[in-house]
Amino acid sequence: MDKKRVVIALSIAAVLVTMFVTIPCRSIIGLIGMTLFAGLAQWEFYGMMEAGGFRTNKAWGLTAGIAFVAGTWFFMNALIPGPLLWSLLIAGILLVLTRTLFDADLRRGLETAMATMLGLIYVPLLWSFVVRLLLTGDFSKPGWAAFYVILCTKISDSGGYFFGTRFGKHKLAPVVSPKKSWEGLGGGVVFCLAANLVWTWLSKGHLNGAIPLPLGHALVLSVLFPLVGTLGDLVESLFKRAVGVKDSNTMVYGLGGILDMIDSILFTAPMLYVYVVLFL
Repeated sequence: MDKKRVVIALSIAAVLVTMFVTIPCRSIIGLIGMTLFAGLAQWEFYGMMEAGGFRTNKAWGLTAGIAFVAGTWFFMNALIPGPLLWSLLIAGILLVLTRTLFDADLRRGLETAMATMLGLIYVPLLWSFVVRLLLTGDFSKPGWAAFYVILCTKISDSGGYFFGTRFGKHKLAPVVSPKKSWEGLGGGVVFCLAANLVWTWLSKGHLNGAIPLPLGHALVLSVLFPLVGTLGDLVESLFKRAVGVKDSNTMVYGLGGILDMIDSILFTAPMLYVYVVLFL
């Protein structure tokens, strides 16, 4: 196990935990943080595509993506209507497609539009569900639902890494991610289960002040988080392997870039949001 990587990961976690449990979710810091993470991750995605030989309309895609994430924050604060929020995303897609008409090489223009829209959907759209969870409940309190999804996802990742490096023998997806194993997935479930048991005990069976989290649902989510989070990790691994890069960036030792750190959250946040809407 890479001890330096573990120390860095724990240090980042300590900073994020402190921010989540002390800053009200409606604070402007939440808006800045949410848009900054989305923008950096989307920028890294476009960098990966370009490293693999794809052109992107980076400026157009980033502008549309940041506008949509910020728009989600304003929508959840009841500052803009829902139709306007979705109009931002639709306008971004239409602008990217319109830009294709002015490319002399039509096939190249089509590839550029597809890579740009993939980045727009993959990062800002999926990340917007973290914003929705952040602003679910009492705006004067910390964003416990967003903290919960990040906690469970990263605890699952840590369990997968711990069990996988020690006991991993049976490959989970050898073509896409040779290091992932079924033992690691099982470790993610064990770690996530422990986190959920502690959460339900401390919160007295609540996700936040507005949403209950009975023990039975917590147990179901203890399995869903590792499964869906691993899927998100594998999808990013597929992108990286397809374009021939190791990490989305080298910003953080052992952890890669922002996109490498949130790839699983991009899948677990929509999962939890839908689960809350349908079952809680």
